Amino acid sequence: MTNRIAGNPNNSFTMIRKKIVLAGLTVLMALAIITFLLHRVIVDIRSPWPEDIATSGIDATVAQDTVRFGVISRFPANVLYQGYQPLMDYLSDETEYHFELIISRSYEEAVAQLATGEVHAAFLGSYIYITSRGDYGLEPILKPLNEDGQPFFQSVIIVQEDSDIHSISQLSGRKLALPSENSFSGNWLLQSGFSRNGIMRGDLKKVEHFRHHHSVVYEVLRGNYDAGSVKDRVADEFRDQGLRIIKRSDPVPGSPVVVSTKHDPSITASITSALLNIDPAEPKYAGLVSQWDPEFRNGFIRAQSTDYDQLAAQILEEPPP
Repeated sequence: MTNRIAGNPNNSFTMIRKKIVLAGLTVLMALAIITFLLHRVIVDIRSPWPEDIATSGIDATVAQDTVRFGVISRFPANVLYQGYQPLMDYLSDETEYHFELIISRSYEEAVAQLATGEVHAAFLGSYIYITSRGDYGLEPILKPLNEDGQPFFQSVIIVQEDSDIHSISQLSGRKLALPSENSFSGNWLLQSGFSRNGIMRGDLKKVEHFRHHHSVVYEVLRGNYDAGSVKDRVADEFRDQGLRIIKRSDPVPGSPVVVSTKHDPSITASITSALLNIDPAEPKYAGLVSQWDPEFRNGFIRAQSTDYDQLAAQILEEPPP
């Protein structure tokens, strides 16, 4: 009697193939879940920026012709990347250098990166520039133009559209949300707006600073705070979402592009030339700048330190030189 061979080779092969397919599907599903979760964290600008994200430190493997360009943390990381990275791409295309965007975790970190040479240039705020320029040897090279072709911006006080608040004096007993203590919008109301309207910080029920301008907007929209102070560029972004502006600051010199006194003149010249060439009125630039942060869509003009002396006199009570 002939012995029957146990098992079927074809069946064994089929089982192995099924296991491989199942394992592959499991890996793909895990990757999909991880991607989904990461996407939620990145696009939700209402969530706090994780503190353990490494945004500084020089990578020795990067080519020498890579130029690091810093930016203060005035907006959430995803908003900064969406509005600033296309500008980096433009500089990379128009110069002999490759530009890398470095997003700082604080205003102070952006200044430190400039001072140590970790970044060659940075988009700073007007307030952090005037409070840091003397100690860290910072020089402005460019400032953005507004829709009227002028190198100024304004901070604005926002409330909900149906709020009963119509003036700064009516903030007494209310809760106020502000951006960073190192931003102009986080300071002008406290240092000059209140005094001009006969109100003191202690008259308010609560005053709190938040990391980003967008966080201030959300706190006001949610009703957690009665009013907030932000850049006009941010208020315009939410103009149709239930906000109303009750007060504007005096015009402020545009947030400068800054280098340190130890900058490489050739790199600085390349940045300056490329950005001054932008003319939004020309069709070839119109589509390009439409992808940039609204603050930069109207082009740039040269800047010098004396442009900010009057602001220093107002905020820091320093006499102009």
